Amino acid sequence: GTAAMPAATTTVQAGRPVTAINAGSSQPSGAPPSAGASAAPQNGAATGAELRQQMERLSDQFEGCQEAESIRRTDLAQQVGSSLKASPTEESVSARPSMEDKFWPGEDLLVEEGFTPRAMLAMTTHIRESCAGMDQQFGGPPVISPAMMMTLLTNIEDFLTKQGAKGMYEFNPPPGERIIVVGDLHGQLKDLLWIFYRYGLPSEAGGNFFLFNGDIADRGKFSIEIFMLTLGWMLVFPKAVFVNRGNHEDILVNTSRCGGFYDEVVAKYPQHGRHIFEQFGRVFAALPLAYLFGPAGARILVVHGGLPRVPTQMIPSLRHMPPRGPSVPMRTSSVAETVVKDCLWSDPQDRSGQDVSARGGSLMSFGPDVTLKFCHDELIGLVVRSHEVPASGDGFAFHHHNRLCTVFSASNYKGMEHNSGAVLIITSAELAKGNLAGSVRPEVYYAPDLSHACMSAPEPPKELLEEDIDAEFLPQSSAARQTREIARRSAAAKAEAACHLSIKSDDPAGEQIRDEVLQIVAELVVAHKEDLWRALWEKDIGMRKTPPARNGFVKFDVWKDACQSVLGQAISWDVVGKLLGVVEEMPPHTGAVDYNRFLHRFHVCLREDGCVRATWIESVLGQMVDKLVGLSVQDLLDFFDQDKNGRLTIPELASAVKNLDAGLSGAQVRALFLTFATHCDQAVESDIEVESFLSALVEAAREADQHLGKHTRSRSAWPKWASRFLRHLGREIWERGEHQLLDQFKAFDLDGNGMLDPTEFVRIMGNLQASCKSPNVVMLSEAQLRELAKLADFDGSGAVSYLEILLALQPKDTALGGHVRFDLFEQICATVWCHHEALLRAFHTLDEEKTMLADAAMLTKALESLNNTLAGPSESMQPLLPFQIEALVANIQKDENGFVNYNLFLDAFRVVDCA
Repeated sequence: GTAAMPAATTTVQAGRPVTAINAGSSQPSGAPPSAGASAAPQNGAATGAELRQQMERLSDQFEGCQEAESIRRTDLAQQVGSSLKASPTEESVSARPSMEDKFWPGEDLLVEEGFTPRAMLAMTTHIRESCAGMDQQFGGPPVISPAMMMTLLTNIEDFLTKQGAKGMYEFNPPPGERIIVVGDLHGQLKDLLWIFYRYGLPSEAGGNFFLFNGDIADRGKFSIEIFMLTLGWMLVFPKAVFVNRGNHEDILVNTSRCGGFYDEVVAKYPQHGRHIFEQFGRVFAALPLAYLFGPAGARILVVHGGLPRVPTQMIPSLRHMPPRGPSVPMRTSSVAETVVKDCLWSDPQDRSGQDVSARGGSLMSFGPDVTLKFCHDELIGLVVRSHEVPASGDGFAFHHHNRLCTVFSASNYKGMEHNSGAVLIITSAELAKGNLAGSVRPEVYYAPDLSHACMSAPEPPKELLEEDIDAEFLPQSSAARQTREIARRSAAAKAEAACHLSIKSDDPAGEQIRDEVLQIVAELVVAHKEDLWRALWEKDIGMRKTPPARNGFVKFDVWKDACQSVLGQAISWDVVGKLLGVVEEMPPHTGAVDYNRFLHRFHVCLREDGCVRATWIESVLGQMVDKLVGLSVQDLLDFFDQDKNGRLTIPELASAVKNLDAGLSGAQVRALFLTFATHCDQAVESDIEVESFLSALVEAAREADQHLGKHTRSRSAWPKWASRFLRHLGREIWERGEHQLLDQFKAFDLDGNGMLDPTEFVRIMGNLQASCKSPNVVMLSEAQLRELAKLADFDGSGAVSYLEILLALQPKDTALGGHVRFDLFEQICATVWCHHEALLRAFHTLDEEKTMLADAAMLTKALESLNNTLAGPSESMQPLLPFQIEALVANIQKDENGFVNYNLFLDAFRVVDCA
């Protein structure tokens, strides 16, 4: 026999042949384009099919980008957990909650017999029947009791631990068996049930072996049910069912936005979700990373991701792997940790050598030379991996001169990809002869909808007695079983073809995928908005003019380069730009990109039905203004305009805020400056007018429902004549320019103390109303002006400051103030949203009783731990200030006992596309 794979491998997909790869080629079928290779559509309208192909390529690219974000955030979550004195790889084992007497109907046989073939067949039937009316995309209520889930998980943990929780298992399958390698399922129950229907349930006696190659969890809505079936049958037939760990069998990835398994667990088990999720983490830690079987020279290695950056250390490290944790360290400190990370996360590439993975972060990809040398050195004929949808859409692809195979089993992935699923069939008899080419066969399928899959009964294990088997599966001779499988495969092909045709006619232009892509773009922009703004700000077209003056536009190529540098190298940003419509079509900026509009298109906001009140930003702005309102005009200007040129730079603004202790972090100072760059009427350079900044800040605070801190009086009690006068006067002053108000303030400050006493206030207001040209401004008497002086003295000091005059005036349509408030609000909200995983990790560490409830003290401590971790050794880099954390916590709606479900708190923040 030979270890070389055939020149072409042919399978059948719903009645049509599929060729995997050409002889001797190292190019995977349908290989994705390299970064930047995808060009924008040519002139002329693209067809629906072409648009869909573009969206599918973007979806694949952005999925890798999402996972890179997940790795970055996972790393931060591990740091936050460590800062709270809990290692992310060592979960505390809490007392198991009392569930023993709370099993549900349909679980009787498992309770009575344990994990026997008969009991597990009953559980399989129970899951099929219970889920038949559910939708794969939306899920449904739990069908397995929390007691049964804990029973399964504790049993499987004990089983794996007794086997030594090895990093790799090696075995030689006896002749007469077939091993069905199943790739990523990602919570898609319909695919697992359809695989069972096509090939039958596991059976040692029947030689029907299954190897599940990781990524059972996340994305889909039925990961719990799939774990029940895979791990349950593993307990029944430990020599016929094997489960590898994937990169999504990781409790921190499960809590990330590219995960979803944590949300599924706590949604289905509100009371016991934390206990069950933690137990899953212990099982994940004990799962192996690889299986190796077959004779030397034709051995098959099955691993989820691929080869590590130290391939010579892979097999030795896996054979002597130390205990692992429920999450995989992103910052590795040993060869063993590096091997673990790469086995779960690496990808193949077409070019030789090793490179940084398109997924980003600290991940890597490996070329055909790496695979060939590894196979030669280790006497391995084929490496089987999963981890990604093959670009061909056929569910499998051969790479690296047929020495590497990707198999992916989630058909119509995420309900929108239209891809086929596949399994790899390995026959042990041919493998034992060393005939690798004759022993490996990919088979492609397209699972129908969940209800159809649930109604399709699988062939039961051969171990069962005839009285325990439905008549349709009798007799149980090998010939009869083979005849029934042939009939099922024929019926399955017809059902798959009809389903595939129906799905392909649905959403032909890929609008669902487009919406998903837009959401991912929104999330990436929000997470990196400041870095993007800096990159674009520096390349503003206006800076090339004479004299230079930023106008808020950049060339399209500059926009693409900035997005590629900041958001992701492997994304076709020219296609994304067309999708977003970022290019101006009208003069004077035809062909350019309004980068401020692009950045402000995506925002973090609060869910209307969430547990966080939007009014909490009022106290943030109010406290800020309270700290400024008592300053004299000269002290105010000296703090901000340090070089006394009437304009404000970012360093000046940062220094002023720090010196005043005015309640803004460094990131929020930069957010303020970005707001002015976007919304000022004039061309904004690298500095802004001090008067504009102060008036906008005051207006932002006033718009916050008149809530301006402890010194503020309610404006609702003011006489109507006073409000009307100040509104019309303020409008005219703002039309002339705020600097005129500042000039007059200084002129009428006769004693030069930077404040206006009542007499000085009456004089300045008399002068302002006398010079006012608006017919709406009614002249006030001196008595009314003196009354106005009392009203404008917000802090009751007996004098009126410059900020108090700004507070008193009510200009109409000063949109900049609203934007200041909105952007400050978003910056604080974005801090919470962007670090969802780290905060959840903090809550899990602090919530020792696993109640999923947090009081004010726990909320504060979690936010503080995130703040400190982000800042590192420099407190000035903290994104949130202490009183901002206090204000946020105070405005979280809690129950009568002062607690809130911290999952609901984190879910209260969401990203929106304002377009």
